[in-house]
Amino acid sequence: MLTWIIATLINDERYFNTFDIFSDELYGLSTSETISNLIYTVIFVIIFTASKFKGSPGKMICRIEVVNPDMTQISFWKSLGRVFAYIVSAIPIMIGYMMAGWNKEKRALHDIICSTRVVYRNKLE
Repeated sequence: MLTWIIATLINDERYFNTFDIFSDELYGLSTSETISNLIYTVIFVIIFTASKFKGSPGKMICRIEVVNPDMTQISFWKSLGRVFAYIVSAIPIMIGYMMAGWNKEKRALHDIICSTRVVYRNKLE
């Protein structure tokens, strides 16, 4: 929805042309898709994780939160670093994410790098 709104506002013809199922051309990301991905990452991943919400909307739906090892809220800078550490977790073949299932503390590689953990939210909230 965010991408469609941005594409409409900036009149991104490339975005709307990618819906042409009869086109033989393959498109990369359009300008509006790039802008909406950036907005989503900054607002809903970095800022939400560093705020009182302690996680992205997806984490909130799953009733989990990102915290420091002492269970305190993480800083904006740690949240930003965690997003960049996602890249390391994705190389190669998402093994950094799969590590959460293999280690005793259930921490993915980006959690280990940034000294964070993902825990269940308090049921009283």
